[in-house]
Amino acid sequence: MNKLIKSDLFDSFLIREAILHTAFKSILDGHRNMEFYNSDEREDLSDYLTWGEIRPYIYQIIIGSKSPSYFKIILSTNKQKTEAISDLVDTCFINITFKASEITVSTGIAYKTFTLDKSPETIWDTKIKNFLFKYDFL
Repeated sequence: MNKLIKSDLFDSFLIREAILHTAFKSILDGHRNMEFYNSDEREDLSDYLTWGEIRPYIYQIIIGSKSPSYFKIILSTNKQKTEAISDLVDTCFINITFKASEITVSTGIAYKTFTLDKSPETIWDTKIKNFLFKYDFL
């Protein structure tokens, strides 16, 4: 959990949703509130916050002597990382779930259109598996 919450390892990923169960239940939507920014600031912003932008807030929610009883964090690739995998793909997901003191990681792909070609899934699964093992996340 330290690598997810305290390090910058996942900071470039986009946050789609975070559900946290501590003393209260928090549901965070990763959509960026564009009304918060002025027109100059909006130019280079993605529709979703990065994990690095929201991680300090999540840290503040779960800090304490007790671990959350549950959390689920859904991250996705940015446009550049997605295009590096395949032009058939809209985005790639990584789902990190903590329940009963165990972390589970699963992956997913959102395709732009229907296709029988599942090679992007294999590429993404291999990339994320190598990433997680390289940084001793699993």
